[in-house]
Amino acid sequence: MGRILLTGFEPFGTNETNVSQLILQQIESRLTIQDPWHDSRSSVSGNGSMEVYLEKQLLTVDEVGSRFAAKRLDSGDTWDLIIHMGLCESCEKIRFELTAQNKLDMRIPDNSGRQLKATLIGKTDLHVDKTFAKSLTHPPLEEIILSNDAGTYLCNETYYRTLESLENKTSSESTNACFIHFPKEEIVPVRDSINVLKKIIGRILFKPVIDVVGALLVNENKIMLAKRNTTSEMPGVWEFPGGKIEPGESEYEAIAREIEEEFGWDVSPKRLVSSVYHEYSEFAINLKIIEVSMDFSKDLSPNSRWTSHEEIGWFNDIDGINLAQADYEIAAKILNEINAR
Repeated sequence: MGRILLTGFEPFGTNETNVSQLILQQIESRLTIQDPWHDSRSSVSGNGSMEVYLEKQLLTVDEVGSRFAAKRLDSGDTWDLIIHMGLCESCEKIRFELTAQNKLDMRIPDNSGRQLKATLIGKTDLHVDKTFAKSLTHPPLEEIILSNDAGTYLCNETYYRTLESLENKTSSESTNACFIHFPKEEIVPVRDSINVLKKIIGRILFKPVIDVVGALLVNENKIMLAKRNTTSEMPGVWEFPGGKIEPGESEYEAIAREIEEEFGWDVSPKRLVSSVYHEYSEFAINLKIIEVSMDFSKDLSPNSRWTSHEEIGWFNDIDGINLAQADYEIAAKILNEINAR
């Protein structure tokens, strides 16, 4: 069973209620969370759900409340996830906060009368685990927006102190944390906010599955592979060039768009060659290889249009090549078929 520390705040300022407190009161303590990507991996793993226990905690709107989770972490407590919730008075949509700013600049006093202006909390801004954004955007969770502005009041202070404590931990048991701002209940009803919260929990607790396509180009019995540049994920790794399938796209549309965006080349999709499901440490992919054709008389050397790769090569043997794990089995199979002709 997964364990989550879920926090909300008391009302503050002129607010008679705080939606985060209402969510705490109304959400169940034990949840069955469905795997959002179950259909994508049902053939390879799992029953598609996880039982989750919520430890619910209402925080005071003052420094004591802002330090609650950090003190628990510093004392050795661990959870699978910490979710801080707060009220955003001006928001129209639910906001998932990617950044805790190293700044307090309180518009109004907190509930203990403290009002800090232009005050640093620590050394630098702190950021949520980078995999969370990937989990929430592939495909997009349309009920939320990703934000880098958690404000400069108690919500931001709480988020910062929790992330700072996690950053300083040396324990082998890992805990991640995030912050979600909810609009007032008259903008987004509490039950709707709870349903979105459950979706976010599912996105974070289960490893995301990303649907991607790769292009197969064959010339003189060799296949083309591309080497990722130093600023991309998995730098220095060779792969079938391609990328993510966007919502509403077909596989053919996706590969034509990706190759044009990444290289500036026009390709014509011909057929689906093969597909594979592969799990990396932080995410999984459904990779589909599409054979494409193009004009080989054009200059294919690196230029400023290239966005993710620094080199291409033509291979009839992949031994010793630093090839992406997901691509290796398919590349080996294709070359065996080519060499058997």
